Amino acid sequence: MGSSQIPTPDNKPPTNRSLVDILPGSWEATKQGECFVVRKLVPAEALHGQANLAGRPDMSFFEHLDEMQGISRVPPENYLFIDTETTGLSGGAGTYVFLVGAAKYENEGLHFAQFFLQDPASESAQLAALESFASSAKVVVSYNGKSFDLPRIKTRYRYHGWPDPFDDIYHLDLLHFARRIWKPFLASCTLGDLEDQILGLQREDLDIPGYQVAEHFFEYLHTKDPAPLERVFYHNEVDVISLVALLDRISHRLSCPLDDQVKKDAELISIGKYFFSLGLFQQAESVLTAGLYQPEVPDDIFLAGKLCLAAIHKKTGKFSIAAAIWQEAAEMGSIEALIELAKHTEHNLADFDSAIHWTLSAIDILKSCPFPKRAKLAQQLDHRLQRLKQKAKR
Repeated sequence: MGSSQIPTPDNKPPTNRSLVDILPGSWEATKQGECFVVRKLVPAEALHGQANLAGRPDMSFFEHLDEMQGISRVPPENYLFIDTETTGLSGGAGTYVFLVGAAKYENEGLHFAQFFLQDPASESAQLAALESFASSAKVVVSYNGKSFDLPRIKTRYRYHGWPDPFDDIYHLDLLHFARRIWKPFLASCTLGDLEDQILGLQREDLDIPGYQVAEHFFEYLHTKDPAPLERVFYHNEVDVISLVALLDRISHRLSCPLDDQVKKDAELISIGKYFFSLGLFQQAESVLTAGLYQPEVPDDIFLAGKLCLAAIHKKTGKFSIAAAIWQEAAEMGSIEALIELAKHTEHNLADFDSAIHWTLSAIDILKSCPFPKRAKLAQQLDHRLQRLKQKAKR
């Protein structure tokens, strides 16, 4: 649909089927009127693909992030997993959130609920029902929710002049952590890719692609037949439950990366690089070292791990160890390693002849490979070479 506006239903005769004939929900009273809600209790022992929903996330890693400090003290019962379906991608007052799926830990399982907007006139009831469900939330978990889901929900509350129920609570957008861990290994980090490659989940034929969701909703409004909504509700439900399984997986990978049950894979290298970016040098060194010993690590990921390990030793003043790693990486054709060796031999060893050698080696590689920003790097290397020659003369 080109427009995000909800169209006015036409005058076609209504179908004999109602929402309750197609979906396992009911009309629930709120302070703003009735809202159609689907509720389910997902048992803790249920599997989501190969993932177990019984676990509770180990949030100790997230304490290293400034905006997440204190999150490990929040009880699991105060987590809210959320995903939305909207009438368009543009946002703004004309975009409606016609379905909100949410889940929270409850009674050793998951209390899952979906709040449906039958028509614009009932939006206040939908928002009131969601607000009641989320009243105990101190952590909201989403996938790309910082850019998409939460801003659109907040827009709808502002439109009605209501306080934002998700203000001033932790927000874990799992997309950003998933990219840190799995981007080097996957073609993309869509939720569907993670379900397939990480959670081992295959959706049923009932599912539809996300880009078709709004079309099915508009078809329902046009025909009054709720049958197309079954596929929409299924799609949304799987999205939400996947968040629960994915948080368990991500939190365990980041909080316990060297757990014997999961440590034997190349993911450790991307995790180690993430730790390094946060200044967690000791943890990064341990994780990277373990990752580099794993079998069948792709060459590009192995090289990236080597360079990161060398960077840790450089940061902590262990230049001789770093230099040995740079030499290994240089033998693999790393121009970054050659440049680091040139810097090291010039500034730390005052060995200008060796620095010239490493600089010339980097220039040779640069000539034969299509590096990004090649011209700028060539200029920097040439400048370094001329300076080193002057130093060598003196």
